[in-house]
Amino acid sequence: MSSTFSFPQLKRILLYASFAASLAPPTSAWADDAKALLKTMSDFLTAQKTISFTYQSSLEAVTPAFEKLQFVSSGTANLTRPDKLRVTRTGGFADLDVSFDGSSLTVHGKNLDAYAKIDGKGSLDDLIDRLMTAGVEAPGADLLSSNVYDELMSDVTEAKHISSAFVDGVECEYLAFRTPEIDWQIWIQSGPQPIPRRYVITSKHVVQAPQYTLEISDFKSGAEVAAVSYTIEVPASAKTVDLSELQSLDELPEAADMGEVK
Repeated sequence: MSSTFSFPQLKRILLYASFAASLAPPTSAWADDAKALLKTMSDFLTAQKTISFTYQSSLEAVTPAFEKLQFVSSGTANLTRPDKLRVTRTGGFADLDVSFDGSSLTVHGKNLDAYAKIDGKGSLDDLIDRLMTAGVEAPGADLLSSNVYDELMSDVTEAKHISSAFVDGVECEYLAFRTPEIDWQIWIQSGPQPIPRRYVITSKHVVQAPQYTLEISDFKSGAEVAAVSYTIEVPASAKTVDLSELQSLDELPEAADMGEVK
């Protein structure tokens, strides 16, 4: 594949660069509008006692040869506030079923025929904090907290309401935020159901700025949500292991498989 650009491609790149340059610096009105839209989304999400949705996520990794790879997974999520969660995720390197019933967390690695169980009562917020403390990366988990706005706005130094946009044919408001360590963007559905449709986190201080992308669809709340069990029926053949022994929880293969993926 040639690394040169045709004239139409170069013209398009220059137009995009010109548009991007026109967005800086952000105005206070942009920032206020972005924060207000994010707060509306947060208030809507936290008001829902029962939620379900399907999702697709992609996680980028950069090899020592500076090749950027993208690992894609998909799954479902169900939650009942304040203390119940069921999430599935299937990708090329993992097939996970995760459940928290308010008193214990069970992680079943179907592809590994193994599971881990951690006892501990608490809310979903407590669970997310414990996972973070244990070093389990869970990008997008802040969207499930009881105070989405404060979680997302922590360390934000810059906010912009870029424009309206469409995600999967649905009209959204496109917002961009910056912190010292990461940049993140979110597309919030317009209208009476301001749910996040797309969420992108950029690790800007890592070589080639890899991104995590979460796309949400089939969102339901309240009476629309189908009944779900928050207890996993683990097969008798599955062995019990420590949570740290379950590989691929972060959607990536082991480093050795990818030539020491960064």
